[in-house]
Amino acid sequence: MNIAELRALVGADHGEAFGRRLELAREGVSPELRAATACLTLLAGAGTRWVKTLSAAKARVESPPRDAFERAVASFPLEAPRGLFPVRNYIKRGEPRIAMAAYAIDAFRRLGRLGIVVRGWEDEIRSEVLGTLGMAPGDARFLTQREGPAGKVLGHGDAARQARPFWEGSRYVMTNFAGDANSPLTAALALRALAALDAAGEDVGLVLPVARILNPAYPIRLDSEGLPRAFGHDKLGGAAAVGADGAAAASGGYAYTNVGIRVYRTADLRAAIEDVEKKYWDPEIGYSIPGNDPDGREFALDNIDALLAERGKARILAVANPEELTPAKNFDELANFEAATDKVRAEWDAFLAGSHS
Repeated sequence: MNIAELRALVGADHGEAFGRRLELAREGVSPELRAATACLTLLAGAGTRWVKTLSAAKARVESPPRDAFERAVASFPLEAPRGLFPVRNYIKRGEPRIAMAAYAIDAFRRLGRLGIVVRGWEDEIRSEVLGTLGMAPGDARFLTQREGPAGKVLGHGDAARQARPFWEGSRYVMTNFAGDANSPLTAALALRALAALDAAGEDVGLVLPVARILNPAYPIRLDSEGLPRAFGHDKLGGAAAVGADGAAAASGGYAYTNVGIRVYRTADLRAAIEDVEKKYWDPEIGYSIPGNDPDGREFALDNIDALLAERGKARILAVANPEELTPAKNFDELANFEAATDKVRAEWDAFLAGSHS
């Protein structure tokens, strides 16, 4: 892929990227790029929706439980991170179930130094995630997200800020979430795209791998040149509105949306975080970011994305499958998550088989 083609794929010709997904992926990620990359997986909490729906599922389990799945539901602690819940294993032969977070970890493990943001449960994560993937305990660094002034954690943007000592010496930073159906293929393509743009002198600080789906909850608004200028998200009030810069509306109800993976150029990530700290952080009360929930006092990665988009430094790469946008944020979404990971991993297995044939 030459730089002119890449500029087109992250600019006006987004639609061509998906058709070239496998072709582009065959170039692989070099050892030099892996050495320049820090990967951050967010596995710090259970989530209100997860706790509520898991509690309801526990109440439905008969005594004694009828099968292994019901036993897992009955025994899984409400306070445990949902990324530890055992779902169907489509990664490797062995146990029929694997911790949900293994899919996110496996998507990043070949791309750079791995850090995992946690709030306890490190022994369980080492055993049930890293161990099941055949990784050594030292293959990932654990980073504890500290609580804010009100005694609660203050969002994934704040998690990235706290993890700065881990990633600040790298050239690129990747982030994902433990409950997403991530594709190793998509993650690698996004990293390679940003690295290639950077090497060519492009002033790009963020590449978002996206999928094109019908009526996404959080659409990405593009300007007339195909650059992202606004993100529809409940943490960014009003961001979904089409701005005065000529942002293009979705066509026929279809629009691009992020699938949970982000790739930042470290210098731009650092600058955005420092900007948020300077303008909106108060150690007595937390964050006061315009458009965010005023009671939550949180700082989201979405706020960083919005800053970089406003500065013209964000790009999208439309190489993700729609199935990759199937997070399990509550217990009732597990079946859809498992069906999605089945398809995502089948594509990855087929790619690996083809690349080694």
